[in-house]
Amino acid sequence: MHKIEANYSNVHWGYLSADIEPILKINSGDTISINSVSGPPEVTSTCPFPIKENLIEIHSKSFRGTLQGGHICTGPIEIDGIKSGEVLQIDILSIELDSIWAYTGVSPLKGALPNDFHKKQMTYLEIDKDKSIAKTPWGMEIDLDPFFGLICTAPPANWGKVPTIPPRQNGGNMDNKELKVGTTLYLPVFVDGGMFSVGDGHGTQGDGEICTAAVEMDMKGEFKLTRRKDMNILWPFAENDNYLITMAFDPDLDECVKIVTRSMIKLLNNNCGISNEDAYTLLSYVGDLRVTQVVNGNKGIHLMLPKKYFLNKTFKI
Repeated sequence: MHKIEANYSNVHWGYLSADIEPILKINSGDTISINSVSGPPEVTSTCPFPIKENLIEIHSKSFRGTLQGGHICTGPIEIDGIKSGEVLQIDILSIELDSIWAYTGVSPLKGALPNDFHKKQMTYLEIDKDKSIAKTPWGMEIDLDPFFGLICTAPPANWGKVPTIPPRQNGGNMDNKELKVGTTLYLPVFVDGGMFSVGDGHGTQGDGEICTAAVEMDMKGEFKLTRRKDMNILWPFAENDNYLITMAFDPDLDECVKIVTRSMIKLLNNNCGISNEDAYTLLSYVGDLRVTQVVNGNKGIHLMLPKKYFLNKTFKI
């Protein structure tokens, strides 16, 4: 297994680009253990908990790629042999809380209510890793259900350098709480090598991520990365033991709904011999449209379809 520790020499901060040099090259099917760190520079002066030296070094030594803030991403990792137009399969094997504190930010002009809040606030939470809870300053205990908010391949070269905040077809800041242990994520590959990056650890998050942030914290995970040259997809897709999950991102939630619905209809038509009309009907019976997040410029919708209606069926994406 390859092990990677987030530090100033192997992260990229606030941006994604096809031009970022890989920090590691692995073979298809290899497993990596990787961690991410979270926290803007102001945590060094306002956080009441001890701060890792790695985060302080990143703030002082790493290139910050955008003025809009953005995420500290560990990577990218090159997968030997994978080509543009193929798919990277990401099996999420484990996720661990990797800090004793977390934070959540509220800012003017951001979130689901951008005009309702007029001052910036940082909320710090104490993390009890043994009990898997976060303790709020107002005395509540929040159950944790961790996942990585940002998982991506590199964007197409002609996009140039793009901020991490809006999710796109290469994944990125999807903030989909279904991407937890036991889930397999499939991402389109736009540049040779795939260039996998991860970050934005979330202790937990509600659908919508209403105030723009979740329980933001350091996270450690294990992933198996596999080249899928037999697949071709336009948008991220995921599955677990119980559900098929189509995803889309756009400033207009209606457009997202159209994309995820068409993607699921195509999947059913190709794999189950169900006509488009019957698949469309089935989705009204048992498909759940969920708002992934509404706060990242490109908003998100994911459509979840129970696998129990397709027993003994192996889906080819």
